[in-house]
Amino acid sequence: MVRMIRPRRWLGPCLALFIASAAGAATPPIVAVGDVHGDLPAFKRILVAAGVLDGRGAWVGGQTVLVQVGDLIDRGPSMRGTLDFVMSLEQEAGKQGGRVVSILGNHEIMNITGDLRYVASANYAEFADAGSEKRRAGAWIQVRRLRKERARKLGLPDPPSGSKARQAWLQAHPVGFLEHQDAFGPDGKYGRWLRARPVYFVAQGTAFLHGGLSPATAGVSLEEIDRRVHEDLATFDSDKHLFEEQGLILKFSDLEDTFSAVREELEQAGSSDTAPAEHSERKEVYERFLDWQGWTINSPDGPFWFRGYSQWRDAEGDAEMPGLLAAAGVEHFVVGHTVQEHGRIRERFGGAVFLIDTGMLASHFAGGRASALSIANGTVSAIYDGEPRRVLWEAPSKAANAGVFGEPGERAASVARRR
Repeated sequence: MVRMIRPRRWLGPCLALFIASAAGAATPPIVAVGDVHGDLPAFKRILVAAGVLDGRGAWVGGQTVLVQVGDLIDRGPSMRGTLDFVMSLEQEAGKQGGRVVSILGNHEIMNITGDLRYVASANYAEFADAGSEKRRAGAWIQVRRLRKERARKLGLPDPPSGSKARQAWLQAHPVGFLEHQDAFGPDGKYGRWLRARPVYFVAQGTAFLHGGLSPATAGVSLEEIDRRVHEDLATFDSDKHLFEEQGLILKFSDLEDTFSAVREELEQAGSSDTAPAEHSERKEVYERFLDWQGWTINSPDGPFWFRGYSQWRDAEGDAEMPGLLAAAGVEHFVVGHTVQEHGRIRERFGGAVFLIDTGMLASHFAGGRASALSIANGTVSAIYDGEPRRVLWEAPSKAANAGVFGEPGERAASVARRR
């Protein structure tokens, strides 16, 4: 006798609950935050408002993915504190099933390469310790010795090295400068961490970058751009080590001093007594190094400095966006880098772009404030401290998409519908 199996009444509801839970786990909510610029208190406040931190600063976001699109540092008072906070939050969120993705911005690149134009004096103080003054005094002795050696090699008079020159150098290199340079070097705590950060992050049909993907990079994948950036960083480290071995610079030399020394060496290359092959190889290295805007990490059309999404006219963006989105294989871009007026997140080109740099460091950006972008269940919302969430965009078929913005084959039609 065949035994009949009766369906369990609870099976349907449980199966539906399981499917819903699995779908939720597959597409966790995303919270994206723009340029922080060292305003750690404002950064923490907006993360509380976004529901990923509690009032004590602990992660309560569950499986939420927090994406910070670069420029954590410079201009504001907290550099080391902000970096330590994000590095710690990475670990804390991961233990609870969440994720923190910190993307490189142009200011991270600037600190790695020693372009220190925007480092606040308070930032250097964060790196100072009891031995800083002694190290700085020793560094001046190294600088004075190198300057004399360089002048002798180049056939120039001895440079000033008295108390006036010493005071000028000390003023230009505050207490904590040397420690900052070490910390951002290839073996430093923050240098190692930053060199391992990505240029982009893709989830739920959305690409997150600092500046954006420009038409100048048409046909170049996000993966290739990321590879080029990290190749640039490795080349920079290698070049700087080479220049140090050649006696052009010191380990702690900043970008301005490095450029100056390389230019001098290149100008003197014609009178060099090195072998022709070695001379040609050195000249090629120097010329490539000085072509700074030709590097992916510093190109105006590269992923860190491009501002087109904010500056384009509507017609220009409408024409460019389909190709850029298709090249990236996504439906949306979320970028920072360019501060938006009135401290408001800006949606452009029918939801193709969300501009999320709202000038968090309000002491520097008049009218700026902290904000966050929420992406959940096919809805994109803006979050401001003390205000209700404001919906910026919704997927055309939100229920059918189940929180996913759309597959590549659906994107062209979706973009057309939004327009």
